[in-house]
Amino acid sequence: MLRSHTCGELSLSNVNQEVTLCGWVDSIRNLGSLVFVDLRDKYGITQLNISPKLFDKYVIKNEYCISVTGIVNKRSNPNKNIRTGLIEINVKKIQVFSQSELPPFEIKDDVNASEDLRLEYRYLDLRRPKMIKYLQIRNDINKYTREFLYKNGFEEIDTPTLIKSTPEGARDYLVPSRIYPGSFYALPQSPQIYKQILMISSWDRYFQIAHCYRDEDQRADRQPEFLQIDCEMSFCNRDDVLEIIEGLLKYLFKKIKKVNLSDFTRISYEEAITKYGSDKPDLRYELFLHDVTSILDNCGFNAFKGKKVNALVIPQVGETLSRKEMDEDNTLAKKYGVYGVSHLKYQNKEFTGSIVKNINPEKLKELAKKLKVKENDVVIICADNKNEKSCIGLGALRCYYGKKLNLIKKNDYKPLFVLNFPLFEKTDDGKYVSLSNPFTRMLDEDIKYLDTTPEKCHSYSYDTVLNGVELSSGALRIYDSEVQKKVFKLLGLSDEDINTRFGFFVDALKYGVPPEGGFGIGVERLAMELSDTDNIRDVIAFPKNLKAFEPMSKCPSPVDKKDIDILGLEIKKQDDK
Repeated sequence: MLRSHTCGELSLSNVNQEVTLCGWVDSIRNLGSLVFVDLRDKYGITQLNISPKLFDKYVIKNEYCISVTGIVNKRSNPNKNIRTGLIEINVKKIQVFSQSELPPFEIKDDVNASEDLRLEYRYLDLRRPKMIKYLQIRNDINKYTREFLYKNGFEEIDTPTLIKSTPEGARDYLVPSRIYPGSFYALPQSPQIYKQILMISSWDRYFQIAHCYRDEDQRADRQPEFLQIDCEMSFCNRDDVLEIIEGLLKYLFKKIKKVNLSDFTRISYEEAITKYGSDKPDLRYELFLHDVTSILDNCGFNAFKGKKVNALVIPQVGETLSRKEMDEDNTLAKKYGVYGVSHLKYQNKEFTGSIVKNINPEKLKELAKKLKVKENDVVIICADNKNEKSCIGLGALRCYYGKKLNLIKKNDYKPLFVLNFPLFEKTDDGKYVSLSNPFTRMLDEDIKYLDTTPEKCHSYSYDTVLNGVELSSGALRIYDSEVQKKVFKLLGLSDEDINTRFGFFVDALKYGVPPEGGFGIGVERLAMELSDTDNIRDVIAFPKNLKAFEPMSKCPSPVDKKDIDILGLEIKKQDDK
């Protein structure tokens, strides 16, 4: 080995020992009679004490990669901020492995550089202690996930990453085949069909940490490629699957963050929407939505007539909430498809606001009583033809005010399962779309609606939510081949479509299918929660930016025409927009 120790492990117990360290020059303090150099590696920082005579023999600058040999001494001025702060190395020998140009930004946690610049020089960005910590957490997630699942009878099986293109919600990334001109592989959006076929194959408990790919618009918590802790179980009910998810997440938070997660709350999708205005509710604060349709439907204000009307009480902001802030609330709510919101301030035991004159005074009294408003509270009201839209519009404001009013306690964790999601939605043209993947099993009591009113069907589905973040989704699967065919037909697939896209899977369903269920936990989102960051790119070694572009390697990029020609493809230029 080129080194005897790392830069993060020496202590007073090593005093008087000769050691050899390797790393990068973090900083240099040349005091004339003494030269101090901080040497950094993945594990930490160690101070080097170098004589001016020895130092002058070498040209050493920041980020040079070097090796030093010397004697461990006790420091006269300890640094309590680092693990090795009680010692230093009295250097006797230096070897310069390689030099470094001046970095485009400082290698430190509070670096003042744009994210695009840091992504372009990601190999430097990843030297920062914070980034090392984030990737260590990623490693620990994989390590402890395997540890937990092996203990619980799961076996790791890899599924293909060049697969048949099947509709799963997002656009596929397609890979052209040279051997079969005009035909394409797809990169998997998930291992969904393969893991179900493994259960049909008599496998019992499968998992893999799977690479998944989705060609969809980017946002802050999304990447075109991501990892998923993917699991499937045979001969199970929903409680069996939820027990594994809860156990795994408790295990990971205990091992990695030293946090004991509480038992997971369980609520229905309907309760999540009507009480919190979100299918991934944050339970850390108690701002609840209230259905006030019965009060305001016939209150005299035409904008509420015949609508589903909901209200959200924001405590103690009546005196400070400005017109501009109310306009901003409107802008935010409109992003969720509603016409807008109205504000009522409760001051001197009465409501004030622009719509008060349009509402029957008795209805206002009834509203105040139902909502139990207090002096200086503000009531935000949202009305829409669809109750769900009205709730979701207010749900966005609930999240906004939860943060703005500092209602969220630090290091507080409220995990829950959201159950019984609706399975289908009827579009304006009378067609049906799936709100889950088409293999999701409906509640036994709802099968009667499949042939008549499918929009009433709810599913054996479950999302895992922590502090307003969806960590996983999953469901029990359809194991009746006839029901599966009906679902495909309902979604507008012809017999030819079914055979072309899912023929191999439909055939497999003819040969005895066990009751089964599974889930997928997004590794990046989980890592964000464990790392206390809200930027998904922080926890990925080489991420894409918000334009699905990787600045370091300049990917995606054009390829030589000969490589395109051999695939039998022609590039069609798009008109500039």
